[in-house]
Amino acid sequence: MGGQAATVSKGEKTRRRIVGHATLLMYERGYAKTTIDDVIAVAGVTKGSFYFHFASKEELGYAVIENATQHILGSMRESLVRPDLTPYERIEFMLEGIQGIVEAADCSRGCILGNLALETSNLSEGFRERIARAFRSWSELIACELEEMKEAGEVPPDFDCAAYADFAISALEGGIMISKVTRDPTPMRNNVVLILEQFANLQERCRTGQKAPSRAKR
Repeated sequence: MGGQAATVSKGEKTRRRIVGHATLLMYERGYAKTTIDDVIAVAGVTKGSFYFHFASKEELGYAVIENATQHILGSMRESLVRPDLTPYERIEFMLEGIQGIVEAADCSRGCILGNLALETSNLSEGFRERIARAFRSWSELIACELEEMKEAGEVPPDFDCAAYADFAISALEGGIMISKVTRDPTPMRNNVVLILEQFANLQERCRTGQKAPSRAKR
């Protein structure tokens, strides 16, 4: 019985190693330019071991998306469980943390989820659904913080938290993409500032009793 547990543990470690190296390769090269042979070589496993865990490159791609999603959302949750910060400050901390990660790579790699969305979402429904789910989970994290701001009276009672969370992600991802192709962090930095200004302005309107500007309904 103990031997069986050890075998399962070893197998899981091998699978994680394959997925981890594949994630790094796809982040650097993209899905299309990452081959199974590349992954096998870098992960230091046999072809038989690879195919024991993954039936195809597509299946590996799904695992990479899940792995990247867990890593990114895990980092975000760490930013958002700061009781010493207000909801607005937690959002600010999270956005600036993502900005720092992108800048640390000289903006050359962008966001792995954004990259895979552009490259793979039309390859199959499996890719599209998994990436869409990742972005929805990210949006929900931000929306929860905005709901706290609403409960505290910091944004209007009719404030659409879900719509603004989607806006924040869209603006951030757009800034990251432009910064990637220009190798200039300015577009991303500007978008982070503008996202935070939107939220700060809403807080100020609530404090002063001003009406928020109307917008088209979704």
